Amino acid sequence: MPSTVTSLTARRSSMTVEDALASIHAGAISEYLAAALVGSKAGMRAVRSRAHALDIAHPGGPSLVDQLDALRTQAAA
Repeated sequence: MPSTVTSLTARRSSMTVEDALASIHAGAISEYLAAALVGSKAGMRAVRSRAHALDIAHPGGPSLVDQLDALRTQAAA
């Protein structure tokens, strides 16, 4: 029985981390789009730099840098 409780706690904790990362990704994308909207290349570079650090720290999920590059490509088209 304790293993089930531990398993449920770990699963709940893992979901919290995933939710937090999703929120961070959404915030970074919003910041990137805001910087692009006002034409702040420095702001866009800063967000991309933080995104790269996040991708290194949390591998295995969708790459935030790739998502930002896709947004830039779509905007240029």
